[in-house]
Amino acid sequence: MTTGTTAGSVSPGEEPSKSLRLNQLKIKAGERELLAETNLTIPAGKITVIVGGSGAGKSVLLRTLAGLIPNNGPVIKWDGQIESGNDQNTTPPKEIADESREDNDQKASTPVVPAIQTEQPRIGIVFQQFALFDELSPTANVQFAIDHRNDRSRTAGQSSRQWLEELGVPAKTPVAALSGGQKQRLAIARTLAANPDIILYDEPTSGLDAASGGKVAELIRHTHDTYHRTSIIVTHDYETLIPIADEVLLLDSETRRLVPVPRQDWPQIPTRMRPVQLAETPSSPPTLAQRSTSKIDTFLSQTGSTVVAAIRLPYDLLPLFPRPRWGLRFFAHYLRLVGGISAWIYLILAGLIVGFTGTYFTFRFLPFRLYTQPLLIDELLSSIGFALYRILVPVLATILIAARCGAAVAADVGVKQYGGQIDAMRTLGVKPRLYLLIPIVLAFMLATPILEWMAFTSARFISMLTFTATHPDVGPFFWEQHFFRNLLTSHGGWSEGWGWVMLKNLACGIGTGAIGFYRGLAPKQSASDVSNAITSTVLWTTLYVLLVHFIIALIEF
Repeated sequence: MTTGTTAGSVSPGEEPSKSLRLNQLKIKAGERELLAETNLTIPAGKITVIVGGSGAGKSVLLRTLAGLIPNNGPVIKWDGQIESGNDQNTTPPKEIADESREDNDQKASTPVVPAIQTEQPRIGIVFQQFALFDELSPTANVQFAIDHRNDRSRTAGQSSRQWLEELGVPAKTPVAALSGGQKQRLAIARTLAANPDIILYDEPTSGLDAASGGKVAELIRHTHDTYHRTSIIVTHDYETLIPIADEVLLLDSETRRLVPVPRQDWPQIPTRMRPVQLAETPSSPPTLAQRSTSKIDTFLSQTGSTVVAAIRLPYDLLPLFPRPRWGLRFFAHYLRLVGGISAWIYLILAGLIVGFTGTYFTFRFLPFRLYTQPLLIDELLSSIGFALYRILVPVLATILIAARCGAAVAADVGVKQYGGQIDAMRTLGVKPRLYLLIPIVLAFMLATPILEWMAFTSARFISMLTFTATHPDVGPFFWEQHFFRNLLTSHGGWSEGWGWVMLKNLACGIGTGAIGFYRGLAPKQSASDVSNAITSTVLWTTLYVLLVHFIIALIEF
């Protein structure tokens, strides 16, 4: 492929560019109509810029085109079809718009059919906030897209390192340390590497100064001319991006239609970009009853979503990783998050505390201890060992794991949701639960028993030291002989009741991971939503763990 090739032309052996067909597309946000019924073809192989006033619905339109909004969501609803085709002689937007108006006048519903049969498009998106995977390197971000192309039978045109070199992204710099321009270039490289039919750009110059915005515009034009992908840019920065446009569409807030703007009228675009004026209706502050009802509804909604998540968890865990390499990579990430060094220290300290208090205060506050302790010392030690192993340490450890690790997972997934990484996975054809839920649950299943064992080992160790310090005349051998008396089986091997302990660990770990994932995956409109997800995760995981221990205790004892 040669830079500077005329937009829309195709080199030998390449797939032709594809047009995007909006067939009777309608979009509503609540009761407000954002887009009236629209029949429009966005031409193949060109850069089409969509502009509109503030609040006209540009972002909602872009997310709808990208397939990120369900057609019957709780707030946004849309109807119609979004298709693509290989028609190289696509009817210009002006003619399509005229035909659409004639059809409406005649009450006809038959859309204009492209010359080649339409299909669902493969759409890539360059997000406004980049939506890069921070835990992956720049090279890995691009390689992730390469490995999740729809047609992996065909050899990738370039390696991930070649993509970075071409777009000027440093390969060894962590993603979080990249500049805004470098992140933008990396986002474009990742999107192109996935080989989409159509590329959407969401406010690509937002937050950039004029010079940086101009460079981004030049980069979009350069990559478009090089790779011949149909490009659609949704922006309010018309001054920077219209100069690189082949076609311009105005999302008119009054007519609620996508209106093609002839090239000679482009200078008048600023006067036609009218912000949406929403009628303000007077509202009185909610009453106490209304606030109470709202909180009850929220509680019931969260309870319902938690129950539904628990019911469908076995189904969600059924598929295997689409790419084992990446499944293991995400598993390693969450294993470090759940069972890393900080979690070891956390659980070891907890074990030391419960082991010391359980041993010291049992003997310290024993009634008539001067008379009863010599008679009961061996029974007390065996009871302490049994309580620490079967009850105290499992309960304390799983509660702490639920609070700390569950919150960490909710924060990680919540940030991915808020930052757009979840949407980026979807546009790459990846179901988030395959690379997030399954690795999270597996990480908890592995880490929870290990962390609980660390807590018990430290509790056992401090119990021995405490007993030896308070009973120097008896010594550690006596402690070891009686501490494990109720835990040893007649045939040796595993300790008595280890299966119940393992069952509690696994049940608590699986539930904690699932709750953290689903609370983090809930829609996030602001950073406070992420904070609320963390708080609710701590609450629900703690309640869940206590319920698990209660139910198993009823069966076990």
